[in-house]
Amino acid sequence: MASLRIPVLIVGAGPVGLALACELGHRNVPCLLVEQGDGSVVFPAGEAISTRTMEHLRRWGIADQVRQSAFPQDYPRNVVFVTRITGHLLARFERESNEGGRRLHADVSPESSVWCPKKWFDPLLRSHAASLPSVELRYGWRLESFEQTKDRVRATVAELATGATHVVEADYLAACDGARSGIRRELGIDFEGVFAEGHNLGIYFRSPELLARQPHGLASQFLTMATRHRSALSTVNGRDEWRLSLYVKPGEAEALDPVACVRDAFGKDDLQVEIIRAQPWAGHRVVARRYREGRIFLVGDAAHMLWPKGGFGANTGIGDAVDLGWKLAAVHAGWGGEALLASYEAERRPIGVRNVAEAASNRAADAELPLDPMLDAEGPQADALRLRTGELIRRTRWKEWSTLGVQLGYRYARSPVIVPDGSAEPPDEPAVYQPSTWPGCRAPHVLLDDGRSSLDAMGAGFVLFHDAGASIAPLVQAARREGVPLTTCVLPAAAQGVYEFPLVLVRPDGHVAWRGRQPAEDPAGIFVTVAGRAPAQAPMASGATAIT
Repeated sequence: MASLRIPVLIVGAGPVGLALACELGHRNVPCLLVEQGDGSVVFPAGEAISTRTMEHLRRWGIADQVRQSAFPQDYPRNVVFVTRITGHLLARFERESNEGGRRLHADVSPESSVWCPKKWFDPLLRSHAASLPSVELRYGWRLESFEQTKDRVRATVAELATGATHVVEADYLAACDGARSGIRRELGIDFEGVFAEGHNLGIYFRSPELLARQPHGLASQFLTMATRHRSALSTVNGRDEWRLSLYVKPGEAEALDPVACVRDAFGKDDLQVEIIRAQPWAGHRVVARRYREGRIFLVGDAAHMLWPKGGFGANTGIGDAVDLGWKLAAVHAGWGGEALLASYEAERRPIGVRNVAEAASNRAADAELPLDPMLDAEGPQADALRLRTGELIRRTRWKEWSTLGVQLGYRYARSPVIVPDGSAEPPDEPAVYQPSTWPGCRAPHVLLDDGRSSLDAMGAGFVLFHDAGASIAPLVQAARREGVPLTTCVLPAAAQGVYEFPLVLVRPDGHVAWRGRQPAEDPAGIFVTVAGRAPAQAPMASGATAIT
């Protein structure tokens, strides 16, 4: 039995585990990622990569690769509600293509959300993680058991192909092993919320003629409202591969004919259909009661399960990975303290609650729309019904695809490693992002004098953004004395209104840690707090803590 020693052991190589490996790898933290599968993507999902995730990918140097994946870059991400795919149009939401998206919100980010199906996204993350010297990827390796002591985690992993076993001793273990996380169950951490709010059948299929035969133009999603089952059809490759998801009753999915379901949604019995895979799934609204047990952290779906309405799932998990990754790196480097690791749950669990609730809200709004065969009828009565239904859709359903506030507006309120300034928290609106330097918020994007985004100055350590005439010496000297990595960046005059304060300290993950109009009386105390080295305090209230 071979023995390995590593600072961080990651279990699970989905997009969240791979993102954590990328974050640690970019910070030169040795880590081992084990995955019992071979990395194949057998069912496409999670196509919507958020603007905030793209900003993280930009920092890793792979945003352009994701944006320019094999998915057609000029394919519009329009959403259409129809009676059937070949039937009547009820409502249409126009959305930009990957190529055009960057122009839409260029004032708030140098990036934009993109459509990049999992079949391309996961391999891109995997390739990048494998290129980083401090990262080891081991597919076909399964976690068999683990135990933790005061100073390490001891895990036994098995190579499935050979039967060889290894003992891995790690400083920390990250459970990125998904919704059925064996690590979470072994730790006895329960989920809070509602399981199986709804049942569904997912059908992955190929149909070369579908796109050409439907009359509604290019769209990323077609949602039907006069079929036997309410359904949502999503493009996988912009050409001939599709994913159809149906609302079904408990236990009904296994009895359905996938080909018949596709043809019913399409509206024609002669559609050529090749089923690649069909599988039932349930929608949940749950968050783990705790995100940490000693040296073990729950990340991604191991910590929260949410409806895929709004595309928040993998993006929330990648946010978890970035938050945990830089903090593990700080502790590994010696300048981060225990409070930094304790802040992972304090910061990320409220975001999990927030995003799970928003996804459930989108699902509820969708479920309330009527499923009515009369929508596909002819005549004045049916015309009037379609008109009323279209108005209802436009009034209640646009918010699922208008989520910039969800993507960029989350903040770490009441975090023990952020220094509050006593000002009122800005509004957190799902559809609207208002740039703010309120402590805990994502630091705003502005253009620097050299033409770069301010986001490109962030990442390696803390950054002190400051007005040209601001006094920064006390803060710079305090950071040096405390051993906290700090660079400085002058804000152009045009950006001062956005940054609001002449001194804004930004963390390695791009969130504001402190701001002030002049150096604090105890500048060293700021860095002791933001580096997680302040004396232990009673747990702070973390905003939203329960699923309702």
